[in-house]
Amino acid sequence: MLLTSACASMFDNMSLAAQTKFQQMLANRFAQKLTAGIDLAVRQLAVKGGFLDDPLVRILLPPPLGLVIDVARDLNDNPKAALLETLMNRAAENAIPVAGPILKNMVANMDAETLQKLVDSPRSAATDLLMAEGGQAVQLALLPAVTQNLQENGAITLYGDLLKASQKPTGVLASVDGVEAQAVEPQAVSPDQLGQYVAEQAAGGLFKKVATRELAIRDSLNNIVASPQE
Repeated sequence: MLLTSACASMFDNMSLAAQTKFQQMLANRFAQKLTAGIDLAVRQLAVKGGFLDDPLVRILLPPPLGLVIDVARDLNDNPKAALLETLMNRAAENAIPVAGPILKNMVANMDAETLQKLVDSPRSAATDLLMAEGGQAVQLALLPAVTQNLQENGAITLYGDLLKASQKPTGVLASVDGVEAQAVEPQAVSPDQLGQYVAEQAAGGLFKKVATRELAIRDSLNNIVASPQE
């Protein structure tokens, strides 16, 4: 009986050790794939059209200009507005490579416990963590390059001109069920804030792409869990 008990305990310990090693392997694989996913997301965005031609991350005209110009209907009829949107997205495409090292460094510095928690967490957990802890740093890194691009390509001047041309009296009253109500307008972006707006939108677009990669990574890890012998 003692021998049987000892053998059972030994097998339990071996099983636990194997399970722990397998979980560590999954966590390390997750970190490697997440780093590669960040690289891929940045490469996809850094090419010509990376932002502009992708509806998921395309940077639209800021308010109030974007509210005046109906993108779906009027943008093609307004060449200057279309040009501005192109210039904004080009600035984001040119600047986005600086964000990659920030996110990859965050992954590299995650300890084993954090990685294990991420593996066991909901499907966007890693992206959510990177965004919460690194979103501001990404925006700050993007801002100088974005602003320089917007200044050099004339987007800031063009935005100011379009803004002046499209200005309408604010505080327009809307009627709801016969009752007049003050229309609520989003906060306007001034010409000197255009760089900040584009940097914020570019960072948001990057995290959307990373989230897409994370979903694919988790699906691949699920296949490993389902067939651990492979």
